[in-house]
Amino acid sequence: MAVDTKMSFGLSAVLAITTLAASQTFKLQLAETKGMTILGGGLSSVFFMFLLTAIGNLEGIILGKGFELQLIPEVAFSLVVSLVVAGSIHRVSITVCLLLSLGILFFMNSISQRTYAVPEVAPKVEKKKRR
Repeated sequence: MAVDTKMSFGLSAVLAITTLAASQTFKLQLAETKGMTILGGGLSSVFFMFLLTAIGNLEGIILGKGFELQLIPEVAFSLVVSLVVAGSIHRVSITVCLLLSLGILFFMNSISQRTYAVPEVAPKVEKKKRR
């Protein structure tokens, strides 16, 4: 179910704040065992996804509908913030967060390309007839 940009911004911002609050509330439990440390990195990568979506929607509201997220300011900022959140849980969570965030970024890009990309038409090459 698709929602408009303003509603998507609100939902993703609330979910990002909720994910951040949950990870900081339970960071002692997330740092206890190996499995929970990996879960902490996964939770931080979900925070990355919500934060990146919120930033993209906010820029879409402010700058217009055709604006695209760039690698350096928006994606790098979201990744650094999520890695800091993962680092507050455990050092291993940073690595897990980085790997899962890159996977999430790949799939978000492929979904975006399928949804919004304009298909390119290959130029028609005419072959000369030989006599």
